[in-house]
Amino acid sequence: MDRKQYRILTSKLSELGNTERRKLYQQAASIRKAASPLPGVKPESLHDIVFGLLTQERAAESPAGDLGETGTVVWVGPKTCHVGELECGLNGNRVAVGDVASFDRADLLVTNVSPRKTLLSRPDPGNPNLELPIAANVDLVVIVVSVKSPPLHVRFIDRYLITIDRSGANAALCVNKLDLLTPEERTQEFNKLTPYADLGLPIIGCSIETGEGLDEIKNLISGSTCVFVGHSGVGKSSLLNNVASGIAERTGEVSRGYGRGRHTTTWSSLHDLGDGTRIIDTPGIRSLGLKPLSPEELSWHFPEFAGLKCKFSNCTHLHEPECGVKDALGVNVRPERYETYRRILQE
Repeated sequence: MDRKQYRILTSKLSELGNTERRKLYQQAASIRKAASPLPGVKPESLHDIVFGLLTQERAAESPAGDLGETGTVVWVGPKTCHVGELECGLNGNRVAVGDVASFDRADLLVTNVSPRKTLLSRPDPGNPNLELPIAANVDLVVIVVSVKSPPLHVRFIDRYLITIDRSGANAALCVNKLDLLTPEERTQEFNKLTPYADLGLPIIGCSIETGEGLDEIKNLISGSTCVFVGHSGVGKSSLLNNVASGIAERTGEVSRGYGRGRHTTTWSSLHDLGDGTRIIDTPGIRSLGLKPLSPEELSWHFPEFAGLKCKFSNCTHLHEPECGVKDALGVNVRPERYETYRRILQE
């Protein structure tokens, strides 16, 4: 399985409940056992078989009958969502902002959710075994960090990147509050981001106070559906208001009109800025947690590990001898990135 297939697989799996995922892997295990590969032939991995099953299922999807009208989900509440301007009951469907949903205008119930090209999700705080959808069909996720108040923490970036990678969306990094730095401090802070520049991650420095970088961010998100994520205090809301004028007012209107003042810390909403640019605002999202990952799964999200040869095929890159990843530390693998990998795996 290549990296692209793995991203598609993880995105599709995040749409399933824990029981559905377990059944899928049990089915894959039965298929692999029945295949009985010839001696010396490596059996197909469970990931590859599951990918094949999901691909076949997606290709076979052709909803029967008239599902009614279709529109984009712009807000989701506990029991209802807004498809365009109409409030519809979820009708048992797991719906995310950005989904393309069909609905019955007579009953105002969601009848179908179209296959998603990407899905940004996180473990459900109430049940870590379930994934909580955040936003669907997102092209770009902009990670907003600051250099002071709060200070820059690169391990947060690593965790965000894994979640975004699993979603299938692209990522970019916005470094805010540059006006608080001296030239020497700016150089020091951006040196911390060298590993991400080496990976090809777009990095834009900005300041709300001076206007630096705002035009670059507007150009970056132009024509795409995007989400801005970041920890409290990094200036995400101020940045959004400057990049998309008046989004705070529109967000307030969404809260009053759709949520009627309820659950104002948990909803997300979609804002169409025109010319194909759409922003999904997620004011209730303060962090993107990680679900448990195997060493193999986690390694996929560290592309600098690719191509490094280890003595053991199931090497965890922690304690095994003749480990290509550990041998590459300080050369092709940045020690700080390896430290993040080690910490996440040991959690």
